[in-house]
Amino acid sequence: MERQVLKTLLVLAREAITSTLTHAQEPVYEQLKHEPKIPYTHELGAFVTLHTQQGVLRGCIGNLWGVSPLYQMIPDLARQAAFADPRFRPVQAEELPSLVVEISLLSKMQTLQDWHEIQIGRDGVLLTHNYHRSVFLPQVATEQGWDLETMLRQLCRKAGLPDLAYTDDQCRFEVFQAEVFDETSV
Repeated sequence: MERQVLKTLLVLAREAITSTLTHAQEPVYEQLKHEPKIPYTHELGAFVTLHTQQGVLRGCIGNLWGVSPLYQMIPDLARQAAFADPRFRPVQAEELPSLVVEISLLSKMQTLQDWHEIQIGRDGVLLTHNYHRSVFLPQVATEQGWDLETMLRQLCRKAGLPDLAYTDDQCRFEVFQAEVFDETSV
């Protein structure tokens, strides 16, 4: 997507978090709500990830499939990442200046027949084994320095499965790609 669109999506995310903490206005959201336009009306899967400036994860929430227009979904995900990620305490107002917002816009899911087809650094992976599911965004394995088997073991653990469950014939894999950008890169 165009650089200006990416910047606007980041502003939407930060506006949502800031307004929740300080009751500030959300002018960009209000403008897009009253004058919706493409590509902000597209329904794509997306994640909002929050890091400290030191790179420490502070929250991450997303939808693998588009459930509402981007101009609505990005603020919703930003609020959830900041205040409802069960792994972290809610973001506080004094953290705002040191918070970095990252957004991942997802492609459509593609089913793979063989886990060997997964490409580290390119593919995000959704693992499904009966009622167990887990997902990693494409950048996770690279950021952690994992090879394919390590990433799949970690994905199994995240799903509450034994490490080698990914080798079971009942295990299904879907992959997707992501356009990832943050406030320091756009």
